[in-house]
Amino acid sequence: MASAALALLGACAAGPGSPASPTPSASTPSLTAAPEPSPTPSPTAAEQAPAAGDRPQGKPKRVTVTALGGDELVDAELVPAGLDDNGILAPPAGVAGWYDEKGWPKPGYPGASILAGHINTRATGPDTFAQLPEVKPGARVRVTYSSGDEVDFVVTRSAAVPKKQTPKDDTIWDAGNPRPLLRLITCDPTTPVKGGHYVGNWVVWASRSA
Repeated sequence: MASAALALLGACAAGPGSPASPTPSASTPSLTAAPEPSPTPSPTAAEQAPAAGDRPQGKPKRVTVTALGGDELVDAELVPAGLDDNGILAPPAGVAGWYDEKGWPKPGYPGASILAGHINTRATGPDTFAQLPEVKPGARVRVTYSSGDEVDFVVTRSAAVPKKQTPKDDTIWDAGNPRPLLRLITCDPTTPVKGGHYVGNWVVWASRSA
């Protein structure tokens, strides 16, 4: 079980035209902080970790999410993203961040890897994860690496999560699971805006496909 919750995902700024959109400011929209990785595998995990030869090489470079009907909902460049001095995970606008803090897996490796992106920003409006709340179970997620390796996942759940609950949810921050899992996190644009940011999160859970 995670030992500490540093912060919440959810400081996507309400973008232009959003309900209760705040006056633009110079502040940088931030996303989330994370608990420390779980030191032991989840006791409910039934599958074994993939062999080392099945793990992708290089660094994650791109993520796409394709709905069951074939519509592409996400197509974003990936960059490494860690916690800032305030314990917040804040990838730049226009890309998505893969959480590369020590102890956290890359996509396709054992454990729950974390991808975070913005719904929108004050300056540019809709951003890389603008359509993440539209993702439904059964959708396909592909992470492409700098080596050309590709890892595919299938979405098992897509749901709103209260911001205070996000860093406490062990199904999200399951770094010790022996299975390769993926979590995509952004803000929930259907929630109210407080202090210039949405008060809710949206999370997508996915497991590596066979």
